[in-house]
Amino acid sequence: MIECLTSLAVSNGIIADALAGGTYERRRHKQNGLALAIDLPRFCDPATFRREVARLVTALKGLPPTRGVVEILMPGERGRRTLEQRTRDGIPIARPLLDELERVAHRLGVTMFPSTPRP
Repeated sequence: MIECLTSLAVSNGIIADALAGGTYERRRHKQNGLALAIDLPRFCDPATFRREVARLVTALKGLPPTRGVVEILMPGERGRRTLEQRTRDGIPIARPLLDELERVAHRLGVTMFPSTPRP
């Protein structure tokens, strides 16, 4: 449903073609986004909403995971963990990209940000 809202609603192709190995109308796939604002108090009590969401999360995390799954994650948990790790350890940048950034910085005469070499 989100794919339909964020792609079709703005006249872009859906990701199905790209996932199948092609592209929409032989163009590069465009990543779309959607911002939705809901005035929650118009529909329900926000405290009740938060309490019920917490109850849903508890129930979902309490389900037995499928074989090979270590933990059931909720939306945003993986991203939060990645942010914490990268804040602590830095952002990994592939050597070819770092080399390109260094060339561009040199060509433009700007100071390159400090980087920590990886083993």
